[in-house]
Amino acid sequence: MIKSRLLLTGLLLSFCTSSLAVELDAQLDWSGYQKYGFAVNGVIENVTSDIGQKAKQGSVLANLISAPFKYRIQKCQATTKKFEPLVFDAKLEFEQAEELFERTVLSEVELQKIDGRYKNLIEQQNEAKADCLLEQWDMKLSVLKASESIYVINSNMVSGMVISDENKSAIYIESVSSKKASAIAALSYVQKKQFSIGQELTVLIDQQEFSAKVKSIDMKPNKENKYQVRAEFNYANMVEPGKLIKIVY
Repeated sequence: MIKSRLLLTGLLLSFCTSSLAVELDAQLDWSGYQKYGFAVNGVIENVTSDIGQKAKQGSVLANLISAPFKYRIQKCQATTKKFEPLVFDAKLEFEQAEELFERTVLSEVELQKIDGRYKNLIEQQNEAKADCLLEQWDMKLSVLKASESIYVINSNMVSGMVISDENKSAIYIESVSSKKASAIAALSYVQKKQFSIGQELTVLIDQQEFSAKVKSIDMKPNKENKYQVRAEFNYANMVEPGKLIKIVY
């Protein structure tokens, strides 16, 4: 593991006008971890994301074969269209029935039957339209896109793989942010009290400075009675997780 130095310095409230910097052992780590997977069933057509590859926000990572989704949408749209003349005729029938009812030619029971048929057709038509929207949503879910700029760190997806209810959770692409990184250090209870969420710090990597903020601080100690603090900062290079660094405060 390649050793490096990372300096985190921040203003700490003190009765003194200045304070001495204290070094802590720390590690460089990824930030913005995400797991991408398909929420719908199908067969994987393409996997366009390779491990170690950088992907821009909105770029396609993988997609299912689109033909079944297109067919279901076309079938649904055809069903919806069939209802148009039926609903139109039912509406005319109901309007005529209302006129006959007002002239006491038609009974209220007969009017209610005609009204019921009309409303039932409208309900079926609305259900068909809703099914079409769901099919269109499923097709959208058949394409995995990066929600932000990322690095792909792991993937077990391959073309031709079948996605089903049984294996959805086991087939995925793992990624981390390509714009952020984290610095992690283990603190004693006394040191922990000197840090706060959102505290602004400076990260120093290979003589370069980066503005950072404390993102999280453990509330409970680990087995070594230490508290983990994580500071996040903008960093465009591929992170080597576990790389030894230093935090200075």
